[in-house]
Amino acid sequence: MISRRSVLRGMGQASAIATLPSFSLTALAQAPKAVPLTIGIGGYTFAYLPLLAAKATNILLEEGLDVSLVNTGSGTNTLAAMLGGSIEVSGLVMSDVILAAAKGQKIQAFAPLMSQYASDAIISVSAAKKVGIEPGMPLKERMARMKGLVLAVSGRGSGIDKLWRYMLALGGLDPDRDVTLTVVKLDQMYSALKSGQIDGFNTTAPANNRAVDEGLAVWVARPSQGEVPGLENFLYTALCARPGYTADKADVAGKLTRGLARASQMLQDNPKEVGRLMQKEFFGQTDLQLIESAVVDQRKTAAVPPTLSQQQFDQNLEFMVRFGHDVKGVTYRDVIDPRLLSA
Repeated sequence: MISRRSVLRGMGQASAIATLPSFSLTALAQAPKAVPLTIGIGGYTFAYLPLLAAKATNILLEEGLDVSLVNTGSGTNTLAAMLGGSIEVSGLVMSDVILAAAKGQKIQAFAPLMSQYASDAIISVSAAKKVGIEPGMPLKERMARMKGLVLAVSGRGSGIDKLWRYMLALGGLDPDRDVTLTVVKLDQMYSALKSGQIDGFNTTAPANNRAVDEGLAVWVARPSQGEVPGLENFLYTALCARPGYTADKADVAGKLTRGLARASQMLQDNPKEVGRLMQKEFFGQTDLQLIESAVVDQRKTAAVPPTLSQQQFDQNLEFMVRFGHDVKGVTYRDVIDPRLLSA
């Protein structure tokens, strides 16, 4: 069995990697042939930050894995590919894993990605002035002042929809009466805000960071920074596979888990360098300074140390029950395989 100690041992090497983040040609030539592995993700967003970092910095290659990322376009598509057997490993939001289990579909998380709910909310500068939201206001007061605004969601019942409803309720608002929740595609939310079609949106970086950096918007709620009650230390996304994967492919799963742990530590130690490499690998059309600053801003969302705890599971379950999902029969062992992180 691969122990938590062996997984964490590799994290100590992250500082050295921060100054020399990629292979030398000599080291690459001498390394054993890497094992190919395809991982499905719903898009190139910071919801998968440690995985993108591990890939961009060559950490996964150093661990002996030749990882190819497949952008399925959505978590729903990723889940379907996993259930259909076309993808062995995938990055998924924990709520999707729990919902799958409630339907009798067997998928388990075996390595954490984000240990904070990483979807931060913004509203336009003009909307903030209109409703009187100012810097330093308590979160509940900010939410109470959101009445009358038009806010984007990616779909009815989506994670973005749920988060707006959860946060607006903190301010005493009824999301179905006091605001307008309108469906906008994720990749169009920034443009919709800029053109004035919507007043705000919540999503993972870098679109929201871009709007704030450009002076178009202000932060109105920051779950990624732990400021939303009930969502602190929230297991947001994780790497998942079919049950038994960590036993059947212990070597591959162990290398992957260890690589993610190293990448998460590197995000803490040298976020700008990780940002530079991520921009080069995944975000070539996005300003380098924006990606660097977004990584600095979001680095604390990465799971360090990596945990998949009962408490994290319970928190996810309670969040879903709040929205009427029938998931009370789902257990920790149904959706989480902690063997790689066990002592």
